[in-house]
Amino acid sequence: MSDDGPNVYVEGISDMSSVGDPFVGVPISRDIIESTAAQYSIDSDSLASVLQEVRNTSIIETSTLFTGFDPLPVGQNDSGLLYVIAEAEECWDAVAGELELTETGRDAVAAAHHRQVEKVAQGQVQRSGVGFVIYCSEFPTGAVSDIIAVANKTKLTHRQTTIWVLSQYVPDTDAIAHILSLPEPVIQSQLAVVNQATEQSVVEARTLDVPGVLSRIHPSPQSPRWMGLEWSKWFDLRERDELREKLPQLAGLYRVRHSDIPGLMYIGESGAEGGVRERVGISLSAGVGESAPPTANKHGAADQLRQITEVVGGKMEVSVATPPISSNQEHRRAIESALVAVCRRETGRTPMVQLNREPIKQASEGGSKVSQQLIRIAERSSYRVPSWRPWRDVTSENWLGLNWTAGNPLSERDSISSGGTHAFRVWREEHDTHWSQTLHEVGTTGVISSRLFDLQNEYGTETIFSVVKIQELSADTHRRSRELREVRSDLVGAHYLATGSPPVARF
Repeated sequence: MSDDGPNVYVEGISDMSSVGDPFVGVPISRDIIESTAAQYSIDSDSLASVLQEVRNTSIIETSTLFTGFDPLPVGQNDSGLLYVIAEAEECWDAVAGELELTETGRDAVAAAHHRQVEKVAQGQVQRSGVGFVIYCSEFPTGAVSDIIAVANKTKLTHRQTTIWVLSQYVPDTDAIAHILSLPEPVIQSQLAVVNQATEQSVVEARTLDVPGVLSRIHPSPQSPRWMGLEWSKWFDLRERDELREKLPQLAGLYRVRHSDIPGLMYIGESGAEGGVRERVGISLSAGVGESAPPTANKHGAADQLRQITEVVGGKMEVSVATPPISSNQEHRRAIESALVAVCRRETGRTPMVQLNREPIKQASEGGSKVSQQLIRIAERSSYRVPSWRPWRDVTSENWLGLNWTAGNPLSERDSISSGGTHAFRVWREEHDTHWSQTLHEVGTTGVISSRLFDLQNEYGTETIFSVVKIQELSADTHRRSRELREVRSDLVGAHYLATGSPPVARF
């Protein structure tokens, strides 16, 4: 290109000279840069250098676009680039001001970005606005197509649509906030707006299908609104009289924490005649405050909870929730699985004494160090937590980040290798949107060929199945059994959180 052509930078600012190939690391393809440079009669190396500078500004990034505008993601690539369309022409004015670009330089940069987005979208998305190429390396694979589908069916803003779809891939609002570089309260408020819109519109309800009594807006396991439930205050488990007086005689859920150890000790449910008052106020508290006789009607976790307080000090506390749906045994137990699964997701470990764990027997240290040792023991004894990306589409081949086989009719069950321990799921195609699909059954088995044979006899040859091999299970029989129960909790819990219903044949 001739030196007599227009400058990219304003008068008195020299065009950048690159060391090495100026096109390396630029988020726009070389052919688009060269064709755009030719159109604006500027040097292609200079345009590439400016595009590299644009990449390093704080203007063209997720936080700016998703805070001040309403961008629609239309594509992504394996290098962490996200392609969006937004009515945000003024962003390029801000870029030109910060980098001191000429009008020609500003227009060329904007055109290069827009053409790159158009090339990626390939005419599949008809939206007004200009294109932006931004870095968003943790944006979930596959989310863009879901965002476009929801945007085409609902009246939600593009930002609301993006946040809602991301909430189907990751269960916690802080993870969405991290992906989009937005404050967590913004994410929470936008999800609340979506839930409200769903209640008011049949179209939104059918498309978004926000299910059940649980909510992703409150993920912290000790929160008074954890997972959208109305939890009671925390009661000292040694105060049996107060527990008997104030706990309701209703079916429900309960969670136990230690006053000085983060996370939860135990999560349970009760549908007994006396409800959570009987299960918690009598059975659980019976062995926590003091040693109880062997014949006492104690909860199975009581001894372990008491032993921890004897060694660590502090106190055990309990909080209960009694949503009306917990009177239904299937839903109550599915909610329990969801709470255990989300607690594992949030803390990286299973509640400390869940599934008959005895962490205090493995502790070798005393005093102030024992608390941290108990946490490490709990982490080591917990089966690995899945990534939960994605989690809402329960029939996806990478549901919860696992490598599921493609869904096939049970008539093709012989295609599955019979070796190893597997998780399985079966379903019938009943919905036009894949995230509205529910499973008929989900579980684990050590003999997959036999289990699939039984499932075919029960559900028929045309029912769809999918399996995944469970890796790195313990050789110890008792620990292996516990690990498989953790896997089932993850699967059932994620299913309930995604669909609002337990798998048909699970409980």
